[in-house]
Amino acid sequence: MQSRRIFMAAFLTLLSPASRAQSAAATFVGTWKGDVPGIGEATLIISAVGGDGRVEGRMEFALQGFVSTFADKADSVKRTSQGTVAEGTLTIEAALGGRYVLRRTGEGLSGRYIRGTTLDVPVT
Repeated sequence: MQSRRIFMAAFLTLLSPASRAQSAAATFVGTWKGDVPGIGEATLIISAVGGDGRVEGRMEFALQGFVSTFADKADSVKRTSQGTVAEGTLTIEAALGGRYVLRRTGEGLSGRYIRGTTLDVPVT
């Protein structure tokens, strides 16, 4: 009986970090609205974050009504972006080019939008 308790305690201990990582990733699930300098009004809709950190959902930009969905890789022709969550950071390789690096801050997201060497702006 004692060995069974030790086994269960060890098993629960192993699950605990994974559960914390999963719940941290889940804090990014939601609808986020903001303005990207140089691009304009944007809406980020994250419907889920998988166990591997892959983001599901889409990005919508008022600029020409551009919408991209999340997929395995960013592709401007297919209008797909790639989003991943790791260590409390959401990184998006965008279909329109560039990379968003965001963290959860209070009730919102904030970070940087970086595109090549010519554009590096704060986003919220």
